[in-house]
Formats: sequence, structure tokens, C-alpha cells
Amino acid sequence: MYVFAIIYDKYILQYSITFSEVSIMLKKLLSLFLALVAVISLCACGGSSSDVLILPIESDPLCLDPQVADSKEAKLMIANCFEGLVRLDKDYKIVSGVAESWEISADGLTYTFKLRNDTHWKLLNSFEDVLPEGYKKSYRTQVIAADFVYGITRALDPATQAGDAEKLFDIKNAVAVNSGKQPVSALGITAQDDTTLVITLERANPDFLRILTLPVAMPCHEDFFKATHAKYCLDLKYTFCNGPFYLSRWAEDNTLSMYKNDEYKGNVKVRPDEIYYYVNTDEASVIKKIRQRTYDCAFLSESAKNELSDNDKLTNYSVNNTVYGLCFNCTDSVLANEDMRRALAMITKQPQTDTEKESAFNKGIVPDCVRYGESSYRDVAGNVNGIAYNEKQAVTLWKKGLKQLDLTTAEVVVTCTEENAPIMQQTIQHWQRILSTSILAKVEVKTEDQISTMIYNTNFQILYHKISTDSSTVTDTLKKFTSDSTSNIFGFTDKKYDSIVNAIISQYSGKEKLTGCVNAEKYILDKAVFIPMFGADSYAVINKGVDGIYFSPAFESACLISGGHS
Repeated sequence: MYVFAIIYDKYILQYSITFSEVSIMLKKLLSLFLALVAVISLCACGGSSSDVLILPIESDPLCLDPQVADSKEAKLMIANCFEGLVRLDKDYKIVSGVAESWEISADGLTYTFKLRNDTHWKLLNSFEDVLPEGYKKSYRTQVIAADFVYGITRALDPATQAGDAEKLFDIKNAVAVNSGKQPVSALGITAQDDTTLVITLERANPDFLRILTLPVAMPCHEDFFKATHAKYCLDLKYTFCNGPFYLSRWAEDNTLSMYKNDEYKGNVKVRPDEIYYYVNTDEASVIKKIRQRTYDCAFLSESAKNELSDNDKLTNYSVNNTVYGLCFNCTDSVLANEDMRRALAMITKQPQTDTEKESAFNKGIVPDCVRYGESSYRDVAGNVNGIAYNEKQAVTLWKKGLKQLDLTTAEVVVTCTEENAPIMQQTIQHWQRILSTSILAKVEVKTEDQISTMIYNTNFQILYHKISTDSSTVTDTLKKFTSDSTSNIFGFTDKKYDSIVNAIISQYSGKEKLTGCVNAEKYILDKAVFIPMFGADSYAVINKGVDGIYFSPAFESACLISGGHS
């Protein structure tokens, strides 16, 4: 693959789209010129061609600070330009990162990591505005244990306001530090020397090594961080990378690029010479450029994936990260009554459908992609059943609820898209058969945009909708039902449930954690807040002639270290 040809084709395509926008075109012409200069320089140094990967992303990340970044795009970048103590391989097994080995004490509370002594931060020419004169000769570039102490301490410091700080709450005193009750110096993490890091836990957690692969646990060079004066990872010149790639371009024209990091000494050889990320929110354009072989890899919706045929010769990947089901509005005048919700749950069956849909009816609310240690959470936890089917008891509960509401008949509206109307008709017809004239049920068809507005305003009774996750951590799914969650579309507020989830995050140890997660799922199902029906997948494709790319369990990111053109 010739870099010049790929970039040239890319920009010609962009100009054809934005030709009328003269000012934008001029800016992109300038960007093209700079990119070509970079290409010519690269070719002069290492031959006439190099291996380049090109991916579309949905938005330009605002920040690449691993401790605070929260967008999917940012996490994709961080996964490839930073490296933690350990990493996940293509089979989701824990393998060496900066740490070449580690030991775990018999009680599961002490983790001792031995770091490689040949891993380095990548110094850039652009740092001349940040670091002191002569920094290339004197600045410390070795990645040392203190970098992990600072990174993890920073994540748990309440001043940082790291959204994923709670994932580190099993570290000794982490909860107290994050709540401001103890100083950061009280954390159970110490650097015994440059290559020895010890992390002491408050509670044993079989999932802890996987947690250390996440962005929130990445190292941070304290001196460099302080030199950026609160601008860390907000621009190219404020981003210090230790991963297989380093950020080489972060432009205003929605283009980011990374170069192979020659300082990287991990166990896996870095294959691509460059990675280009282009912001493209037009799905039709993404499909077109996949077919044109412009994009080497892309995350796709189900509809986009279905548009691409077998003739496109793509390698398809999918993960089950979504559960569709009945979402009850717990603030509705009728459905705020738990007996009414439970009655409907007792007479809800798996709908029959002509299309191939994976049943999630008796599995639980957590999708299959979620992990627990090196295993699937669903495999370890098993299936979690909801309320047992019981027509007689459902009638009794329904009548009890009607009496409490001073009603003889309750009107119930199920909202869904046109595509899902047939299965919802099945559901309400079954309810009507059993509850007779005491229920007046109907299906209301809305567009996706209309449903989004209804969710925003919690303006529905029952919604056939999805719970999706882009995180492989189980508590991220469970938190979608907590009282203070911005993802809580159910209007569900329950102090007991909140305390269960809080205990999983900050109190439970070992098997208690797993039991707590199962209990949390069971609690939501028993309260009839959500009734799972079908599972659904998210998709990614890799283009013809490209191999070596693999994805994180919930498609949080793509690992590009071994990707390239065959």
C-alpha cells in the first residue's frame, strides 16, 4: 500500500463533498500539503512505501487523558498510544504490558509487578513549548513504577473527578481517598523501586487484572503532567505516549494520526507504520469507503452491516452488547404501582418472530459481552430468571393494583418502532386474553427520533427498547438502573438497589461481588423494571487484505498493534 495514494484518494473524496465550502476546502488543502510533507519525509527515511491503517470515527475526541477520557473515540486512541501494566490479547486473556511479570498473594490482596526496564515515553519535537531547553538530552523517558503510582493516584484523587475512578475502589483506602476522607498518600500503591510496583487491595477481586487494562489505570509521567499546566492530553504537544503508537497529528480538520513508536519494547511487534483516523458521521459514506477499500476497519450499525454483502469480501465481527425488552416507566400513574408491573411480567412470554433473534428472556439484564476476569460474566454468573409465569397470580395482583389505584380498567400503551410492532401486538393480545376487560392495551408506533424524545422526557408507559453497553465491566450495566444514573430511562429510584450496587463497587470481596451482581440483576427483574426479550449485536468489519486487528470485549476499542495488509 502506498501512503501517498491512500491519502490522495482520501482527500479527493473529501473535496468532492465540500467543494462549495471554499474556506474549509482551503484549510484541508493546507492539511493535505502537511500530510504529504510527512509522507515524503517518512519515505525518505524508510523506503517508498509503508503499512498504513485508516479508520473512521464518529467524533473528534476532546481529550486523550486516560484518567478522565470517557468517549469511545478517546478510548480507542488511548488503547493504542498508551500501555498499562497488562493488556488483553485477542482471546481476552491477560498478557504482559509494561509489567513483564507479576505475583498475587495467596489471599488475593497483594499484587507485585515487575516492570520491564526498556520501556519508554516518546519524546516529540512539539514538546519544545512545554519542556525546558535541552529536554531531549536530559528528560527522563523510561517508564517506571512511579508513573503508575501517579496515574492511579491521580485517577482516585477527588480533584480529578475521574468517571471511572470507582473501578479502582478495591485498592486499599481508595474509597476513603476518593471521598476526600483520607489523603492520596494513604492509597495502597507503592513503587519499591523503578521496576517494582506493589498494589494492595482492600478486598480481593478476581477481575482486578482486567481492570488494570482500562484507560483509568494507565501510567502518567508526573513531571510532564505538571509541565502542561492543566492542558494534559488536550493537544498534540501535551500528549506523552508510552504505547505501541504515538500521536503525530491532531488537526482541526477532523483528522488524527499516529506513528509507530520505535521506543516501544513490548512482547508484540508493532506492525503498522501509521494509523489515520477520520471523523465521518455519514454512515452511507462509511459504507462507500469500505467498499472502495479506503477504510481498513470500521464499527457499524446492524443496518450498515446488512448493506454490505458477501461480495464485499469483508471479515465480519460481532459482540452481543445489547438486550432488548420492555422498559417500564416507574413514574407513570399506573405503572408506579409495583403490583401492576409484576402482574404484567407474570404473563409476558417470549414473542414469536420470523426473524432470527437471540433470546434473552431467561438470561438476565447483562449482555454476553461483559467480562468477569478472563471469563464471560454470563458464563460465570449463569442465567438469571425473572418473575415466574403465573396467570392466576397475575390476575390477583392486577386486581389488587387496580383497587389501590381506584380503577376498574387500566390503560396501557406500549411504544415501539414499526419494525417491532408485530411482536408487541402479540404481547398485548396475550395480556388482554388473561386480564380481559380490566386492561385496555394498545401498541403505539413511533420513529427512533420520537422515541429518543420520549425517553429524554420519560414520557411513555412501556417502551420496547434496548439496554446497550460499550463497557465490559458488569457494574457499568447495573448502574443504568441506579437512582442517580443519567442512563436510567425507567424513572426507577430505589435506595435498596442503589445500596446493592454500591456494595458491589466498594464493599464486597471475591465471590461476594459475583453474588452481589446476580442479586442486583434479580432485583431489577423481580421489581419488573425491565423484562429482557431479545439479545442484539454490534458489528465491526475488517477489509479485504487486512489482518491482525482484534477488538476489546464490548467493542470499547480496536487493538491495532498487529494489524496490517497482507
